[in-house]
Amino acid sequence: MSVFMKGQKCELRVLEPKPEEVRAWTDGVMSGLTTKHLFTGSLPMRYIDVEHQWEKEREAGDILFAIYAIGDSHPDAGYSVKFVGTCGLHSHREIYRSWELRILIFDPAAVGKGIGSEAVRLLTDYAFTRLNAHRVWLGVNEENKVAYECYRKAGFNVEGILRDEIFCWGRYVNAIRMAVLEREWKGPLAHA
Repeated sequence: MSVFMKGQKCELRVLEPKPEEVRAWTDGVMSGLTTKHLFTGSLPMRYIDVEHQWEKEREAGDILFAIYAIGDSHPDAGYSVKFVGTCGLHSHREIYRSWELRILIFDPAAVGKGIGSEAVRLLTDYAFTRLNAHRVWLGVNEENKVAYECYRKAGFNVEGILRDEIFCWGRYVNAIRMAVLEREWKGPLAHA
């Protein structure tokens, strides 16, 4: 699988339903170590269900990427990479040139290393410079302070609060709607 976009800390590759990616993603999400603030709740998943879901999203026009963390350099072998998450552009509204950004780092070892931030910047830049987007938006669980800061640093602005939008761990919590417009975007490295 070839690299589609590359930063300093991660590579974005087209997400393919390869068995090892499906297993890693499903096992990571099912373990719940990095999914405390997900919007979708926690449902038992089978590998085949995840594979079908990715295919349905692709058929709907969503653009899906695997996030590979870049490891240490090796003089003879180049550098190492590890599959740590997924990201994508969803819910395209062509007439408005609008995309919803989603990201999930399922590997706890990749959290807090700037990999998610870089993936958000690469994906947002791709939306504006290659897909001619006018607006990229997302929703974030109000209690997910780390993700909120990541999006804010990447240039996303708060547009509003959706009260009791998410049922999470036995109670309702607010979602923060954020977006960045084409005229506000300054590129993947401007917000680093």
